[in-house]
Amino acid sequence: MRRRGANYWLWINSRLPMYGHDETLSDGLQIEVQARVGLSGDTQVFIGVYTKEGRAISEEFHDRGRDVPCEIALKWGSERAREIVIGQQVFAAPHRTQTTLSAVVTDPSIVAIRRMEMSEHERLKLKASDAWSEYLDAKNAMLDLMRLRRVDPGIWAESKARLQQAIDRRVCIQRAYLS
Repeated sequence: MRRRGANYWLWINSRLPMYGHDETLSDGLQIEVQARVGLSGDTQVFIGVYTKEGRAISEEFHDRGRDVPCEIALKWGSERAREIVIGQQVFAAPHRTQTTLSAVVTDPSIVAIRRMEMSEHERLKLKASDAWSEYLDAKNAMLDLMRLRRVDPGIWAESKARLQQAIDRRVCIQRAYLS
C-alpha cells in the first residue's frame, strides 16, 4: 500500500482516463508512472518513486505537450523515474584502501634523477603530485567509458581497477605526507 504525498492528490482526477506503468526494482523500490490527456488537451505525466514499504521518496507531475502520445509520455516518465532513483542512491565505496602500492613513475632513470638530493618531504610532495595526475587520468578514462552506450567488460574492469589503485595511492601518500 502506497502512502501518497501531496503531489499525487494535486494531480489525480478520477474522471480522466489514464494509462499506467508500475515497476518494482531489485532493491524493492517501486516506480509508478501514469499518463493522461488533460482537459486542456495536453498530455500529463505523474511520476512516483516509493520505498518497498510504500513511503513516497519522490512524486512529481509534468505537462508533456499537446501532440505527445501517452505511450511516449509513459516512456519518458519511466526514464525520469530511473533518474530520480539514481539521484537518491547513496555512494558506497566498492573496496578497501590498500596499504602497499607501486610507484607511479616506473622508468628507473627518471626515478633516480628525481630522488637525487631530495629531502623526504620533497619526495612525498613529488609522489603526491604524481598520484594526483594518475588519479585525474584514471577518473577521466572512467568518465569517458561511462558516457558510452556499450563497454567491453574487460576494459571496464581494467579501468575500474586503475581508478581504485589511483585512489588508494593518493590516500596512502596523503597519509604519509600529512603525518
